[in-house]
Amino acid sequence: MKANRKNTNNVLIDLAYKGSINEFEEFYGFSVTYQELEQQSYIEFKEIMFETVNSKIKFRKYGRIGKVLTVRAEMYDEEIELFENLIQNNKIKTIYDWIVKDVTIIKEEEYE
Repeated sequence: MKANRKNTNNVLIDLAYKGSINEFEEFYGFSVTYQELEQQSYIEFKEIMFETVNSKIKFRKYGRIGKVLTVRAEMYDEEIELFENLIQNNKIKTIYDWIVKDVTIIKEEEYE
């Protein structure tokens, strides 16, 4: 999990629907799948980050636990600060109500 951009931190970002699966199914029914809206929300999340933080941030899907998608991003300290500010001010909103559930910052020295 080495960073491609020099001197960046790996940031693990958990994205998920704002409510429970039951709420998702009640709202969307069976006309669309969770995975379809998750993919669209992931793309929209990246676009928000590119527009508001930096278009050079590298994103990769990292894994999934249940209905939570974990994304790995390579970010500089300044980018992390901007990202945290967006979260604190509730500025990350996707059209399908996916939210940032959790953020884990992995410093370079933690995995050397």
